[in-house]
Order: sequence, then C-alpha cells, then structure tokens
Amino acid sequence: MSENEEKNIKVSYVPDDAGNHTEDPSAKNPEKKLSKSKISSIKKLQNKIKLQEKILKKTVEERDELQDKYLRSLAEVDNYRKRVKKEKEEFQKYILYDFLKELLEVFDNLERALKAKNGEHHEKSIISGVEMIYRQLIDLLKKNNVIEIKSLHEPFDPNFHQALSKVENEKVNIPTVVEVYQKGFMYNDRLLRPSLTKVAIPKEKDVSSVSKEEVITEDG
Repeated sequence: MSENEEKNIKVSYVPDDAGNHTEDPSAKNPEKKLSKSKISSIKKLQNKIKLQEKILKKTVEERDELQDKYLRSLAEVDNYRKRVKKEKEEFQKYILYDFLKELLEVFDNLERALKAKNGEHHEKSIISGVEMIYRQLIDLLKKNNVIEIKSLHEPFDPNFHQALSKVENEKVNIPTVVEVYQKGFMYNDRLLRPSLTKVAIPKEKDVSSVSKEEVITEDG
C-alpha cells in the first residue's frame, strides 16, 4: 500500500465487545444501588406502616360503633324519661280514682237514707241508714290504710294527741285522755291528723296541808 492510500483511510471509533454497548442496570433500578440491610429496613418500615394503618382503620370503626351505641343509648334514656314522666302525671291525675269510685257508693247510700225521711218510720230508717253508711265509710278508710288512733283512756302522747282542755284528777298518775272531741287518724304509718282531746292530769297536792303534816310529824 502506498503512503497516499494510508493517508486517505479514515479512523473511526470501534466499540468494545464487538460494538455492543450495554447500559448500567442500576440506572433503571435504583434499589440495586442500595445495600441489602437498607432494603430490609425499608421493607420493615413499610410493613409497620401497613400495620399501623390497619390498627387506625379498626380503631376508627370501633369509635364509630361506640358513638352510634352512645347516641342510641341517649335516645333510649330520653324516651324512658319521657315515658316515666307521662306515667307519673297519669298516676297523680288519677291517684284517687279507685277511692272516689268506692266513695260514691257511700254517697249513694247517704242519698237513699235522706230520701227515706218522707216515708213511714222515717226517723228509724234514717238512723239505720246513717249507721250503715258509717260502717261502710270506716271499712273504706281501713281498706285505704287510714286507721283510727286509739285515744280514749290512753296515756297522752303529744305525737298523736292534741290537748284542747285539761282537768285535774286524783285517780290518774300520768296525763291521760278522758274525752275525744275529734278522732285522729294515721295513713300508712304517717299522722294524717291528731286526736283533739281532753286530758286528765294528776292532782297537785295542797301545799298548806303538806306543810301541816310535816310539822305534826316533826313535833310528834
């Protein structure tokens, strides 16, 4: 080959490995650049985040469920309160219903007794009718736990008796009821009204006579 021919030859770049150019695999997959320990730490962190997300989701669901139960409980309590209030109002409104219904029977008998005054032997009929009504009324009071207070000849008790008058009596040692002006009654172990009474009290000794007796005793 001549020198002129060698000068005319152009030198071009010839790549290695028969012209095959390969890219760095780490350029497309950055994880390959990380160490195994870092990759493991990242995966653990991701798993931890997923677990916390599940816990948070469950907690939110439980919260919503509890809130729903709480609201329903409030509604039930409110309904119960309204129902009790209504029942209480109804009870107070008609508390005397049964008593008054039975009292009307006493009223009917009293009315019949008064009508009997125009007939024969009306005085006896009225007295008999009033006695029957009295017994009926006593039974009605007992049925409703209204009990008469025993007062006559009983020791005076200011818790159940009210003294309107008093009299000295040498036969009594303690204040004693000797007359009842108006009967007293108890209702379910509670004082409904006291008995109005006359009370006998022990007679006071004559001071002058006592002094004379003491003088005679001393002189004797």
